[in-house]
Amino acid sequence: MLFDLLLPALGSCAVGLFIGWCGVAGFLLPILFVNACGLSVTESLLLSFLCFAISGAIGSWNYHRRGELPLRPALVLSTGSLAGGLLGAALGGLLEPETVKVVLYIVVLLSGLAIALRELRPQKSGGGSFPGTLPLLALGFATALLCALSGAGGPVLVMPLLVAMGVPAKTAVGVALLDSVFIALPAIAVYGSRCDALAALLPVLLAAALGHAAGVSVGSVTAAHVPQSLLKRGVAVFSICFSLLMLLK
Repeated sequence: MLFDLLLPALGSCAVGLFIGWCGVAGFLLPILFVNACGLSVTESLLLSFLCFAISGAIGSWNYHRRGELPLRPALVLSTGSLAGGLLGAALGGLLEPETVKVVLYIVVLLSGLAIALRELRPQKSGGGSFPGTLPLLALGFATALLCALSGAGGPVLVMPLLVAMGVPAKTAVGVALLDSVFIALPAIAVYGSRCDALAALLPVLLAAALGHAAGVSVGSVTAAHVPQSLLKRGVAVFSICFSLLMLLK
């Protein structure tokens, strides 16, 4: 019983550290819960999005305090994400669990490739501006739909796209973290309603949530002392190799 709680707690803490350090790696949580913890796809997605809501709230608050989270464009993006997250979670219930796993591994593969390409071709620092209201709403809707369907956290998709649109990298991370909360909330509601043994899952939920919160908190405080580029490249290599292995086996 203790091991059943220790594994999700430590795994969630480790992923939280990576999120606090470099803003990515949340998409590894569903892999942990499905493959290492032996949970069902629905249970794994519920736990993952609960953790995403926690890390998004902690991270975005820290970015806002540093003045790196402009609220207006972030809330426009998040409005689109609420609708997209609700639709994505609803569609997830119509697919077979094995199909959802395949979608997850494809998203993990694309996320790893996106991280690798961004590290190989880093964006120049400098000014930039957000796109208009309609593009932001569309971006929020599309990315949230894919994330809620597959279990990806959000920042790993939203952040590179915002940077490509001309948003400064640190601002893009802060906005993406807040956006992940709005992706997670409807997903938590939908996947939670589909868990038949929710009461029995509560100890695991609590262990994963506490571990993730601790990891994100420590990671965000110590991020300045950690080689972020090296971490991102490691996450990218692991994601690409693991997803290809799972897709080809």
